[in-house]
Amino acid sequence: MRGPGHPKALPCRRAYSTEQPAKEKEPVGESGNSGNKGGGTNSFLLSTGPLSPIGIGLFVLTSAGIVYFFTVTKEQVRAEREKNKNKQETVGKADVGGPFELTDQDGNVATDRTFRGKFALIYFGFCHCPDICPDELDKIGDALDMLDRNPKTKDAIQPVFITCDPQRDSPEDIKQYLKQFHPRFVGLTGSLDQVAATCKAFRVYFSKPPKVAEGQDYLVDHSIFSYFMDPDGEFIDVYGKDKSALAMASDMEMRIGQFLDAGRKIQK
Repeated sequence: MRGPGHPKALPCRRAYSTEQPAKEKEPVGESGNSGNKGGGTNSFLLSTGPLSPIGIGLFVLTSAGIVYFFTVTKEQVRAEREKNKNKQETVGKADVGGPFELTDQDGNVATDRTFRGKFALIYFGFCHCPDICPDELDKIGDALDMLDRNPKTKDAIQPVFITCDPQRDSPEDIKQYLKQFHPRFVGLTGSLDQVAATCKAFRVYFSKPPKVAEGQDYLVDHSIFSYFMDPDGEFIDVYGKDKSALAMASDMEMRIGQFLDAGRKIQK
């Protein structure tokens, strides 16, 4: 209890506090991060998003990898196709023909190079053949007559007869024998070794009976094919007994046409 004269007590004031009032929380942006007022792009997104340097770099690297993969794969496919093509050409081309040296019906030396510059149709047989050889030589003559009607293929093919019986077929015998057939025929013979080597080069089989007495008649077993060679001496095709003169002429005309269309020339 205060006595008289004691000053009137002042009303009690709220004590001063040093605690600052809590700040209002900043609004949360659309990205869920605070402090991004106005909806601007956050710097954190630029460092990790798809449009960031890292994202663009990954995109460039991925694109380069894809381009490299398809480039390498394409080159591998091309190389494989080229390899298969070369393999097919090698497998499909028969190893027929090659160098040889024989004697023609006039006694002159004739080699594989003698017939370069024009196509050659080569048949292996023998002058004492009773039926097959004459039939095949007649067929060759008929095919050549058909081709001679076309100015492009006239005289384009040299027919060649090579004996498989050099022990009996002399140049003179061959010359008389071929008069029955086409006038352009060239006949070739030689020693047994020369003929055997030529037959081997053309993959021609021939055989005569093992025991033949002097002066005894005999038949020679041999392959019945006509070999079509180009002006470079390269093998083109082979025609068997079942091929008609018309079929032979049609095929040879087509092959000669392809040769001429390629800008090549034929010696006539």
